[in-house]
Amino acid sequence: MIETDSGVGSNYSWETLSSKHRHWLAGLLILALVLRLGWVLLMDPEPKLRGGDGPFYLHLGDQLAKGMGLRYGEPVAVVGPIYPAYLAVVQILLGTDRVVTVARIGQAVLGVLLVALLFVLGMRWRGPRCGLLAAGLAAVDLRFIVECGSISTEILFTVLLLFSLWLYLIALERDRPHWWILSGAAIGVAALTRGVIQLLPLALLVQLCVHGKCRRLWSAWALLLAGFILAVSPWMIRNWRLFGSPKIAHGGEAHFWMGAKGDGRALRKDEMLSEIWDIRERDGGADRYSYLSDAFGIIASDPLGFVLLRARRVVEAYLQPFGTVTMGVVLGDESIKAMLVRGSGHSLREVVTLPAFWPKLWIYVLHFGSIGMSVWYVLWRWRKWRELSLFVIVLLYFSGVYAFLTIIPRYLFPIMPLFILLSVGVLVDFRWSELESRSNGMVRKTDGTAMSQGGSSA
Repeated sequence: MIETDSGVGSNYSWETLSSKHRHWLAGLLILALVLRLGWVLLMDPEPKLRGGDGPFYLHLGDQLAKGMGLRYGEPVAVVGPIYPAYLAVVQILLGTDRVVTVARIGQAVLGVLLVALLFVLGMRWRGPRCGLLAAGLAAVDLRFIVECGSISTEILFTVLLLFSLWLYLIALERDRPHWWILSGAAIGVAALTRGVIQLLPLALLVQLCVHGKCRRLWSAWALLLAGFILAVSPWMIRNWRLFGSPKIAHGGEAHFWMGAKGDGRALRKDEMLSEIWDIRERDGGADRYSYLSDAFGIIASDPLGFVLLRARRVVEAYLQPFGTVTMGVVLGDESIKAMLVRGSGHSLREVVTLPAFWPKLWIYVLHFGSIGMSVWYVLWRWRKWRELSLFVIVLLYFSGVYAFLTIIPRYLFPIMPLFILLSVGVLVDFRWSELESRSNGMVRKTDGTAMSQGGSSA
C-alpha cells in the first residue's frame, strides 16, 4: 500500500455523485459539444491549412492510409504515429475528401472528453463542485473550442495528458499493479503523440518521493515505467532499425540548438536549411547534425545570456494566450492591441465593435485569470503543498522542458486545463465553504470556530 497524500483524494466517486450533480455535468457536456460543433461546422467550416502543421500531418496520415509508413519523402520520426494514425483511420473509413471535416468533428468530441476529464480530476481533488466549476469553465473557454478545429495534435495530446493523470490518481488510490501499468501505458501513448512528455515518469517519481511515506514506491514506479516502455518500445525499435537510435522522437536536439542561438526562436524551413549544412554529420534521420555540440559551444560562450534568453522566451509564451490568432483569422485579423495604442487613430468604440474583440477579451480573461489565481493559490496554500504537488509538478515539468527548447504559446496549451483546475480551488476554498456554513445555519467567528446564526457557539 502506498501511503501518500496525493492532494487529489476527496472521497467522492461516480457512485456517490448526487443526481443533481450528474444533471449539471450532463448539461455541461452537451453545452461543450454544441459549442465545439458550432465552431467546426458553422463558424469555421473550411479552415485555412496553408503552412503550419496541418498539411504535414495530413500527408503523413495519407501515407499511412496507403500502407507506405510514416514518410515525408523519407521515413520520419520528428512526430509520433498516434495523430497521423488517427487521420489515416478517418481516411480509410470515409475517404480522402472527408478527412479534414470528420477529423475536426472527432476532435470536437475529444474536446468534450477533455471537459469530462477536468470534472473527474476536480472531483477527486476538491469534490463535485470543484469538478463542475472546472468543467464549466473549460466548456466555454474559447481556447479549447477553437483548437478543436485545427489539424494538429493539441486537443488529442491534452486529452491523453489528463487521462494519464486520472489513471495515475486511481493507481495511487487503489495501488494495484494493473493500474500502475495502465497509467504508464497512457503516458507512453501520449509520448507517441508529442515526445515532450517522455520524461514525465521521472517527474512522477519525484511526486511520489516528496511525500516520504511510500512503502512500495519503487515497485509501483517500476510498474508504471514498465507500462510506459511497453507502449513506446515498438516505435523505438522501428526508429532504431531505420535511424540507428532508439529514440521516441527526433528533433529535440534541433530545438535545443535553435533555442540556444540567435533570438532563441524556431527557424523557418529555408533559414534552417541554410544554417545546418555546416554542422551536418551523416546521412539519414532528423538528428544527423551536430546540434548538441554546437549548442553547448554557444552556451559556454555566454551562459548568463543563455539563461536570460530562455527565461525571456518562456515569459513571452505565457504572456500570449493561444487561440487569439485562430479567432482573428475567422472573425477578423485586426490587431486589437495595435488599435488600442495611443496615436493609432482608432477610438475605443471602434475597437469594441470589432467581431473579434469580445471573444479575444474572453480568452485573455480566462488565460491570465486562471494563471494568476493559480499562482496566488499555490503561494497561499504553500503550507499544504502536498495537496497541490501533482498538478504543480506537471506544470513545472512542461515549463522546465520547454525552457531549454524553442517555445511558443501553442506548446503550453496542453497544461492550461491544470491552471483552470488550480484557479477553481480558490473559489472552492474561499467561497463555497462560507456558503455551506450559512446554508447549514452556521457562520464562522474570526477565530474560525463555528457559531449558529443566532450567535451561540455550536
